[in-house]
Amino acid sequence: MRMNERIRSRRKELKLTQAVLAKLVGVNRVTVTGWESGDYEPGGSNLQALSAALKCNPLWLIDGVGDPESNAPAPTPTEKFGIKKIPVISWVQAGEWTESGAPVTVNDVSEWIYTSANLSNEGFALKVRGDSMTNPSGFPSIPEGSLVIVDPDFGSPYEVNGRIVVAQIDGSTEATLKKFVIDGPLKYLVPLNPNYRVLEVNGNCRIVGVVKQVVTDL
Repeated sequence: MRMNERIRSRRKELKLTQAVLAKLVGVNRVTVTGWESGDYEPGGSNLQALSAALKCNPLWLIDGVGDPESNAPAPTPTEKFGIKKIPVISWVQAGEWTESGAPVTVNDVSEWIYTSANLSNEGFALKVRGDSMTNPSGFPSIPEGSLVIVDPDFGSPYEVNGRIVVAQIDGSTEATLKKFVIDGPLKYLVPLNPNYRVLEVNGNCRIVGVVKQVVTDL
């Protein structure tokens, strides 16, 4: 395994996105991409900062020898960089996450990730299933397998008009991911994939949260 592969595998092991790792190291995301593609290698202060962020020995990053976690530099608390640790929950849990008295708590969460998105303390992540939000025409598109970072603190429905939201439709046990559109007195949940139908929702839908970030590289 080469140095760039060690950087990438360690980042993925720690559930860090390239954007989060870049913030922790103090470089831009393009630099992290360059390290992981092998175009160039970190050195000097960047190597020390990268080792601290990845919680590993810098010598292990360089040559792959020894225990990666021995003599690792002390990591800087992620809160200093505006990085939050949030739970990855299921689509069933999403509909109950912000409900008062709901049975879903952090004790029910088995996976966590770090995000640089500006979120409230109740933020969470969901893994996208299916292709209803895959846009064949290009951007914006949220393909299956992506992670969406969701903030349940969004104000009124009118403040998220035109935004991608997670919504709970009455009678459904799972939340859904759609674009929320208000057109006069009517409200709709619109898929980005035109092969799926638009849903009219008026009084039969609750917005769980607004999508703040889409992560396709983990």
